[in-house]
Amino acid sequence: MIQQTDNNPAMKKTRENDSKTQGTMTTQNPEQPKKVLNLGCGRRKMAGAVNVDFFAEEADVRHNLDTFPYPFNDEEFDEIHAWNVIEHLKDTISVMNELHRIAKKDALVHIRVPHFRSACLYEDITHQRGFAWRSFDIFTENGEIYGEYSKKSFRIIERKYSPYLFPIIYRILSKFPIVTDNLISKYIPMASIEFTMQVKKEMIKPATGS
Repeated sequence: MIQQTDNNPAMKKTRENDSKTQGTMTTQNPEQPKKVLNLGCGRRKMAGAVNVDFFAEEADVRHNLDTFPYPFNDEEFDEIHAWNVIEHLKDTISVMNELHRIAKKDALVHIRVPHFRSACLYEDITHQRGFAWRSFDIFTENGEIYGEYSKKSFRIIERKYSPYLFPIIYRILSKFPIVTDNLISKYIPMASIEFTMQVKKEMIKPATGS
């Protein structure tokens, strides 16, 4: 999905960080190169990856990411990047289920989404929702906080708040996420949350809820 531009200095800094991060991939084994998917690439293609977008002509694959299934085989990718794209899509649970399907066992999924108190969440009217520290916990092996709505399982390896201005502050806040989401974020501006998740292919308990 193509991101809208604006004059917000904090957002410009965030996008500069995006460009640096999105242009790189995890170190690959030269004997067996990893297959990497860059979901919602916009105009920023990732070298060596399969770049997917619905609108961007630069994309390797043009596909509406709200339409399932995605045009890829089961267990096709070793690594998936979904930077600033999931917030544009209508059904987060279906998206995560689809990423689980096309990812190999133990594949890494890198996600960045806007914090629910971020100004950028509302500056882009194509955003469907914001996210909290525990938004993806329902997909984890012990995801019982809000009930289980998916049989697909991930393990959260790392998550952190993306900084607006002073990175050290947000590294500290990442150590106290519940207090930060519920209280501190009212007073300290938030940008995004970054997740690194590992795909688990073992079946977990049947989904409940509606």
